[in-house]
Amino acid sequence: MMHILGPIILATVTSLILSYCQFAVGEKVLLVSLPFADSHWFAHANLGRALVNRGHVVTGLMSQDSLARRKTPEFLFETFDDRGTSARMKAIEVQHVSNAEEMSLVKIVQVPSMLTDELMKHCELLLGDREMLERLRDSRYGVVITDTFLPCGAILAAYLRVPNVVHQRLEPFAMDLAATGVPRPPAYVPEVPLPFSDQMTFLQRAQNAIVPTLLTGVLRGILRSKFDVLARQYLGEDETLLTAMSQADLWLYQTDTVLDFPAPSMPNMIQVGGLNVLEVAPLARDLETFVQGSGDHGVIVVSFGSVVKAMSTEKAEIFAEVFGRLRQKVVWRYTGEKPAGLGNNTKLMSWLPQNDLLGHPKTRAFVTHAGSNGVYEALHHGVPMVCLPLFGDQPANAARVVARGLGVKLDFSTVTADELYRAILHVLTNNSYRETAARLSRLHRDQPQSPMERAVWWIEHVIKHGGLPHLRARAVELPWYQYYLLDVAAFLLAVCSAVLVLIWCSCSLVCRKICRKSGDKLKSQ
Repeated sequence: MMHILGPIILATVTSLILSYCQFAVGEKVLLVSLPFADSHWFAHANLGRALVNRGHVVTGLMSQDSLARRKTPEFLFETFDDRGTSARMKAIEVQHVSNAEEMSLVKIVQVPSMLTDELMKHCELLLGDREMLERLRDSRYGVVITDTFLPCGAILAAYLRVPNVVHQRLEPFAMDLAATGVPRPPAYVPEVPLPFSDQMTFLQRAQNAIVPTLLTGVLRGILRSKFDVLARQYLGEDETLLTAMSQADLWLYQTDTVLDFPAPSMPNMIQVGGLNVLEVAPLARDLETFVQGSGDHGVIVVSFGSVVKAMSTEKAEIFAEVFGRLRQKVVWRYTGEKPAGLGNNTKLMSWLPQNDLLGHPKTRAFVTHAGSNGVYEALHHGVPMVCLPLFGDQPANAARVVARGLGVKLDFSTVTADELYRAILHVLTNNSYRETAARLSRLHRDQPQSPMERAVWWIEHVIKHGGLPHLRARAVELPWYQYYLLDVAAFLLAVCSAVLVLIWCSCSLVCRKICRKSGDKLKSQ
């Protein structure tokens, strides 16, 4: 018996090993990079490294200018000449975003419009590089990972006929909702640009229903007016940007209902909030010495993200004064001119290991602009926050921090030294923030997979099966009148009208007959 089972078992095990090795080593992944907003690249690069560690070959697609600052030894690269569009987008980012200030409503519309113009030129050059497109097609990638901020990523994936995985936190044009057909009830799902919780007042619900609709309508119109042309050029006359995006097999959202509010979703929409959180590494010797010198008082970490580089001199002096009054040591990411009132307890750094500092046992609080990456790092490590949001998804992130009891929110444009000082002391001395942060950290970590492991599993699932069309809802394929059941409503209205007319006619006929009989009876009498 054993001489029969032995070869069968050996053959089975060998087959499983060979099939696994073939899958794990042989698959190619194309990473389509956004040419600005380095925080997006950080998340993409972390995801790419995780795939490399699983044995996949990751190729980054970006402009030659972007490669100089984003070259990663673990990746291969495909580049093209973007004729300075990346540099111009970076300049727009520096001009309008790199200084810490709140964006007006005009800028909220103006900046995306300016970026969209340059993105259009960037994408025209990307898709117009025929030799590169041929190389990409010949490489036979297993999956393309894109960012909705770069619309031509979806067009490229459809052109190459490769499964598309979209990785995002915020889509300012709300094209993801249109592409998936997922409903967003404004009664309890606050839109990301607005600083509301899921318990809104009447006026907040009114704003939540009207403002995002108008804003995204304008921005989406700007986007589609430009990129529908590219979709028709490279995919066919009947294709649009929306049809290209609706072919995405998987949507990876940097959200988690521990922090974000529950909302309807489709089966191909996966939450991977905290994807950017890495294992805590030891600090550099000088930084560790500074942190340990804080004693029992601990350390406060201050950062306004990778995009914001500096702030006005007046605002910097306010921050420096407040930090100098604290008993804690302060590590502040700041690249502007050194404030005159900077205290001896404050260390300025042009770059800081944010994740490692937030994971350090000496860290007591995080003063932040409430960017998505930093907020999820603080959530993971259980650090309370003082939020001063500026633009984008930051006001919404700060609203979620406050709603969950993780910290407080201040108005950056009007904050005074006393307000900032009181807010930091409130978070430091009120045990509820530390306890809530610890509890939500445990809840966030208590998952069968880490966010990165979940993201990698789903990407490999897409590669293994060549796409996941069965997870896409038919909603996006329906005409608008069918999606909103207007044809059914019209039919029911017609039926109800016909029944009412029939009843009216029947009653009228009966009444006439009764009246006629009554008249004949009177005449006979």
